[in-house]
Amino acid sequence: MRFSRPALCLAALLTASPAMAAAGADIGSAVTVVSIVTASLEKDERKLAVGDGVRAQELISVDNEGRSELELRDKTKLALGPGAKLLLDKFIYDPDLSGGAIVMNLVRGSFRFVTGIAAKPAYVIHVPTASITVRGTIFDVYVKPDNSAWLLLIEGAIEVCTSNGKCVVHDEPGKLIRILPDTVGVPVKWAGLPGKEDAVFDSAFPFVSHAPTFDPNPVFTRDQIVLGTFPEKPHPKDTDNGDKGNDSGKKDEPTKKSSKDDDDQPRSKTKHTEVERYHRPRHEASDSNAAKGLNIMLGIGGGLKFGGHHNGGYEGTHRR
Repeated sequence: MRFSRPALCLAALLTASPAMAAAGADIGSAVTVVSIVTASLEKDERKLAVGDGVRAQELISVDNEGRSELELRDKTKLALGPGAKLLLDKFIYDPDLSGGAIVMNLVRGSFRFVTGIAAKPAYVIHVPTASITVRGTIFDVYVKPDNSAWLLLIEGAIEVCTSNGKCVVHDEPGKLIRILPDTVGVPVKWAGLPGKEDAVFDSAFPFVSHAPTFDPNPVFTRDQIVLGTFPEKPHPKDTDNGDKGNDSGKKDEPTKKSSKDDDDQPRSKTKHTEVERYHRPRHEASDSNAAKGLNIMLGIGGGLKFGGHHNGGYEGTHRR
């Protein structure tokens, strides 16, 4: 009984989605093939050439001297480095319908992934120990021989979740995370990546130095990634200060207090002047009337007359 409901949902999905690719149906094509690249489905194995279709549930393998670039029907683009293996698991896409499912397994080696035009929740990219969901993204992945993985974010954001439910959102382009069977590391620069001595950077991330044809203008140079000299992502509080006038005023208060001690206090003077405009003129008017010995009526009249011009009078007195 447990399995009946998901089975019914899947059956409904298959019926309602004519664009779901059955095993063996073309879901894209090879746009670049260097050296030997094979595609295998069950017992059927063939060598790929430029322009050949790639099929649902097909395993794409690149030899140790080769590389390949694929484009799927929704404009998703994939680059595979030397020795890479990719399983095109599931492809459900219809440009006239929302939803869909584009599932693939990065089995081994180096990859670059660029999202297409399908709805972002449709994409699920598996590595051996975790799943990656995307938010309009370009990223590189290196799946190591021990099944752990490194992910380098180029653009956008991703979320990585392990099978035990531990998830990390990575939204800091230029930084990397390490994916282990039971945990996902926080984003770090290349210099701070644990275990980086296990692999050469150019072997793990070949598409940083040699951009694929579908993404010829790199966001980052190799030196920026390796040396960590890319621009840092602004802190959310800094962004708020620039976008929200009221909030930024409140958040600037500590700066005003600091400048009071160290600077010429231009902001502090302005603030005190505003307070004095409301209190100091009234006090001065009362003293002036008493000193001149005016009677109550004249005092009231003088006070009203003074009150009508106290701003200008005060400013002149204050400047002296």
